[in-house]
Amino acid sequence: MRNSVLWWAIIGFMIVLDFYFFQALKTITHSASSRTRLIIFISYWTISVSAIIFLLILPYLNFENKLFRNTLFACIAGLFFGKLIACTIFLVDDIRRGIQWLAGKVFFSNTEGEAYQAGEKISRSLFLSCTGMLLGAGLFGSLVYGFGNKYRYQLRRIQLAFEKLPASFKGLKVVHISDIHSGSFTDRNAVLKGVEKILKEKPDLILFTGDLVNDRSEEMDNFMDIFK
Repeated sequence: MRNSVLWWAIIGFMIVLDFYFFQALKTITHSASSRTRLIIFISYWTISVSAIIFLLILPYLNFENKLFRNTLFACIAGLFFGKLIACTIFLVDDIRRGIQWLAGKVFFSNTEGEAYQAGEKISRSLFLSCTGMLLGAGLFGSLVYGFGNKYRYQLRRIQLAFEKLPASFKGLKVVHISDIHSGSFTDRNAVLKGVEKILKEKPDLILFTGDLVNDRSEEMDNFMDIFK
């Protein structure tokens, strides 16, 4: 990965997104005080530059705390996709402004309409900028919420009925679980509560359907130590 062209392409694309996103950020904060704008801009670039630096040195780092590495990488990925969604909205607005400018040049050349179409009135839309910001923030916020929600187990009871199901299956209780991602679980007692919640249902069958670990098999060994 250290010399991966794809890796460098992703980093380059992130830098482009950062600058493009920043243009909309300036639009959103244009009415704020100079001090407030300065704080927002410094915070934005501190986070963005830190994310880029981390990605640059990531292939050379060996983290003993894999949970910290995975969490940090997930946050950066969340920032990336949040900005990507927001910039998609910004791009729609820029295309609109480009069409308006082109219409002024082609259809209203040498008229007052040209000045109207291509003048200062073609500004970035505050509405679309806010929409992009909210969508991007919503995606990143859902990721952060997921980090704090991993031990809040929810039990949903669903009763199924099938016309041609053999009578021997009547009353069968099946517990379905998935997405354990054992590398993300570090609280032994919290995990045991989840296990106890399953066993309390006294199921006839337990089905586990994937995502046992995050990215390394040894994470499962640490997870199984909880039950020893």
